[in-house]
Amino acid sequence: MVSILKHFTITYKDGNNNFCEICEYAERSDEAIKNAIKDIPVLKNNSNIFRCTNESDLEWLFNMKSFRKKEWDRDSLTKEGKFILKEIKDHITHIIYWLKTSLKIALNK
Repeated sequence: MVSILKHFTITYKDGNNNFCEICEYAERSDEAIKNAIKDIPVLKNNSNIFRCTNESDLEWLFNMKSFRKKEWDRDSLTKEGKFILKEIKDHITHIIYWLKTSLKIALNK
């Protein structure tokens, strides 16, 4: 059986409390986190890791062949839609924080 590796993004805080990301390929998120810990020693304290995503939102949309399938009801699509919107909001919040931090650092040089 061929295993399919997924792309995971692990977001963490470094020793200076800066937000950082590392990308790993693994079958499951726990494997991705273990790989990241091997690559970055500061991650041995798991309290530094605060997000591990694998673009599941995009995979879910890609795997939807048709919006007309009967097994999808309105409630499940609404719940999934709210989850996707929350993930987008979290990513945008992270990007804005990163931009603010990067600008502060660049302007202080």
